[in-house]
Order: sequence, then structure tokens, then C-alpha cells
Amino acid sequence: MIEGLKPYVAFGVDPAGVARATYELRCSDDEEAKRRANEYLDSHEFIELWIDYKRIARLKRG
Repeated sequence: MIEGLKPYVAFGVDPAGVARATYELRCSDDEEAKRRANEYLDSHEFIELWIDYKRIARLKRG
């Protein structure tokens, strides 16, 4: 792992919360991870952002 970057996972989920896609991110903090995960809302209605077993955010398109 690159020094100072944390491993995040962004899941593209459907309205029922079922994961349809997985994206691995390396970011310096939660805010950077949210900005990067927001880009996937073009392809998914919802994005859930996680680090380890902790959900950081659930983002919704629009």
C-alpha cells in the first residue's frame, strides 16, 4: 500500500441494497474517497462507501 493512503471500497448498489459492482479506491481520507466514489453515480443509483467493516457513506444520484 502506498504510504498514507487507505483502502476503501465503493459498491454500486440497487435500491434494495444489493451490490451490483465493486470499486477499490486508495484515498488519503474519507472526504477524498467520497469525492471519488461520487463519480460512479453516473452508472449506479446508489453508491455505498466502506473502509474495512465500516460504512462511510451512502450516496444517491441526483
